[in-house]
Amino acid sequence: MLSSIIIAGFITMILFVTLENFRRDMTLKHILTVNERLREFISGYLGDLSGFDVFMVKSLRDRIREDFMHQEQIDHFEISMIDSRHLKIAYEIDGTREEVEISTALGKVEITEMTMPEEVEGFE
Repeated sequence: MLSSIIIAGFITMILFVTLENFRRDMTLKHILTVNERLREFISGYLGDLSGFDVFMVKSLRDRIREDFMHQEQIDHFEISMIDSRHLKIAYEIDGTREEVEISTALGKVEITEMTMPEEVEGFE
């Protein structure tokens, strides 16, 4: 009887760990996809301009909240302007916080710095 309980507990623990690892991996892959789509979204919004101003950042913030957040299932979103060529974007998906720095160079939008959890390094 006791051995059955121990075996059932062990199997339950293995299933829990496996499911949590799968959920974490899917969240991290989703973050990488969101980063790429965010870069494309901002690039399309920016057009031929090579920098940001305060009014553009406010407009971009509103547009991302209306169009992008619901589509990509983002829980929380923050955007701030570092200077006229750099934005800092922070968002949260399923409890995982991601911070990305977006920069513009010659009208091209690039993700120049990403602060990601260590687990994501294997997915690049």
